[in-house]
Amino acid sequence: MTKLKEFFDFSRSQLRFLAALALLAGLLAVGLLIRVYTVEASGGIELPVVLGDPDRKLPGIGRVLADRIVEYRQQHLFEREIDITEVHGIGPKLYEQLQPYLCIRKP
Repeated sequence: MTKLKEFFDFSRSQLRFLAALALLAGLLAVGLLIRVYTVEASGGIELPVVLGDPDRKLPGIGRVLADRIVEYRQQHLFEREIDITEVHGIGPKLYEQLQPYLCIRKP
């Protein structure tokens, strides 16, 4: 214990500062806990889904079709570029327009 006391040879004012700092940290922790338990849970944060650069639109893809692609992707993996034609509304013509923009990344 004396070696520890020699190693941490704090003055009285330094000890007061450390005690005040510890008290402040404790009060902040209690405040955060109270806030967590008193704020009503919203069903989560809804974030907009953006496919690529919002200023650069994909040809033939509007909001409805973009939502369908995202919904499909949440349940299925695109293993090949042609798999996007499984999404309702994307046929051979639209696939030809989209093909230059498509890229499958393997995890």
